[in-house]
Amino acid sequence: MRLRHMLVLALLALLVTACSGSVPATPTPEETPTEAVEVSTPTSEPTTPAAAEPITSTLPITPTGGADVAMAAIEPVDGTLATVNGEEITWADYEPELRRSLYDVTYQYGVDWNQAENIALLGTVQDQVLQTVMDRTLLRQLAAKEGIEISQAEVEARVEEEKANIMASGQFGSWEDFEEQAGIGDEYFARLLEDAEIIERWGEAYGPDREVEQVHARHILVADQETGQEVLDQLEAGEDWAALAEEYSQDSSNSADAGELGWFPRGMMVPEFEEVAFSLDVGGTSELVQTDFGFHIIQVLEKDTRELDEETYQLLEQEAFSQWLLEQKAAAEMTAAVTFSTGQ
Repeated sequence: MRLRHMLVLALLALLVTACSGSVPATPTPEETPTEAVEVSTPTSEPTTPAAAEPITSTLPITPTGGADVAMAAIEPVDGTLATVNGEEITWADYEPELRRSLYDVTYQYGVDWNQAENIALLGTVQDQVLQTVMDRTLLRQLAAKEGIEISQAEVEARVEEEKANIMASGQFGSWEDFEEQAGIGDEYFARLLEDAEIIERWGEAYGPDREVEQVHARHILVADQETGQEVLDQLEAGEDWAALAEEYSQDSSNSADAGELGWFPRGMMVPEFEEVAFSLDVGGTSELVQTDFGFHIIQVLEKDTRELDEETYQLLEQEAFSQWLLEQKAAAEMTAAVTFSTGQ
């Protein structure tokens, strides 16, 4: 799992996903969503598990009240912010990730930190960032315990590789432009890449198998049981599956393609759907299968042990990593000494 260009900064999202628990895929495979600070934009509203109010945004993407305004509103805290298995986290450990996170959300969503309602949510952002720093501290402890060591030479090589990739993307006029927009310096960029390398090493050692049992299936999704039974009756009478899928299926992503779902392994579908799909014989058609999305009729076209495509493998690897980190957090001694959202 190689992180490229700005995707290297998605390490935060990986760890926030791990904190929020696993989310099953829908009957049309899609990425597991991550959680971030809620930002109101003209087109999207990512959510945060802690903030109820929106952080309002303004255009252009680089607002008048940029991340420097948010940083100026934050008072550094002396002493210990948190401990992870006895290891202390101080402001010096915390501030680089806080700055990076604020620059990320500011540039991505055009947040104007001159707006009072946005500044009011800074405490929530700070709490989320502190949790991320604690998680990453635990990750490095676990890596040391597992004997996963990243040499300085490997980090330096990765830094040069990623720098070249970022500049080749054409998004930045200079390396300094990237650092300014990302809100990070060379030292913290190297730390991010070292943590990313740890996650990759974990995936190589403990990630899912590359070749697994998979099913090739299609489905017709309807809203209610009565309509589902009507479709089943028509199939029993010999009506064409593809025509019925196009007429009745509410899964707009594949209704015009006979409800085609392609190949998928276990872990990519909601449990009720998956259980039936993997129990059917090749050529078999299910009765109505109820999930949170409605009522499905599933038909299995093929079954085989196959190599996972790269996108599916990465999704399963991320899910496995998230679950593993949740388990490790439950067993660790992690204590936040401050709570920014309610005062220190």
